[in-house]
Amino acid sequence: MREAEPTPSPAPETASLPIRRRRARRAAWTAAALVAVWLLLSFAAVHRLTHRKRPPFPEPAPTVSWGTLRDHRLSTADGQDIGAWYAEGRDDAPAVLFLHGNGGGRGHCLDRAGTLAAKAGCAVMLISLRAHGDSSGDFNDIGLGARRDVVAAVDFLRTRRPDRPIVVFGVSLGSAAATFAAADLGDRVDGYVLESPYQDLKTAVWNRTHAYLPPGLDKLAYLGLRLAGLAFLPELDAISPLRAVDAIPESTPVLIMAGEADDLASPEEARAIFQRVRNHGRLETFPGATHHDLAAVDPERYERTIVEFVAGARRHPR
Repeated sequence: MREAEPTPSPAPETASLPIRRRRARRAAWTAAALVAVWLLLSFAAVHRLTHRKRPPFPEPAPTVSWGTLRDHRLSTADGQDIGAWYAEGRDDAPAVLFLHGNGGGRGHCLDRAGTLAAKAGCAVMLISLRAHGDSSGDFNDIGLGARRDVVAAVDFLRTRRPDRPIVVFGVSLGSAAATFAAADLGDRVDGYVLESPYQDLKTAVWNRTHAYLPPGLDKLAYLGLRLAGLAFLPELDAISPLRAVDAIPESTPVLIMAGEADDLASPEEARAIFQRVRNHGRLETFPGATHHDLAAVDPERYERTIVEFVAGARRHPR
């Protein structure tokens, strides 16, 4: 009886094929999962950045030494309800509208308002932009929609003080809202102060990812935020103060202030904006200052700069 011949063993290369295929499938699934997590985190981050950080909360007018602030509510053209404080000033002085930064409220501009009320006799109005403070709205498109809040506030001031100059004073996000409103405001405004303005939203996002994340991860996060931003901010390219300042009339003076050490809205961005309004603009940079501390770094120069600019505002001829 003849013995059965042994089954030949598979060649090493043939035997390893199923193992390689399994590894390739695992790698593909792992890569797909990482991409899904990356996109999910990006969408979550953009949702958080474009929606209000906390529910509306009371903002009663505080007692101040330089005037009497009274509560007001403003209605915008698109139906938002905006909280405001207003204090009258001297009959011969300008009125100043203050616009706070991202995540803040009108109380963040109290020191600036006090300086101009006390030193220049200005009437002052401070508002909480939509999706901030006690104002209505849940969506924050980094100043673009808030242009309507600015227009409503200027309408209020123009009714109260029809023959006096009005200056719009915006800080960071507020400076963006001020520039976006310029096309609608025309010569109803007699001066703009843009403190720590960002150039455009794409640059602002990159500055923050680059400032807060290590190299490599910053680029990955930025790309994810850009992709997710298309879903939440379809007008992403329009969110550009650099372009919006072109709508400020050449007869309207513009003061731009920036910190030389600002890594969130760089001095180069402020210089780029200034180049668009150089015929009627003025640029002041503060060595050593970052995004939020211009006044703290050089209080005397800061106060002198804003008082001189606002006190010199003149009403457009009618």
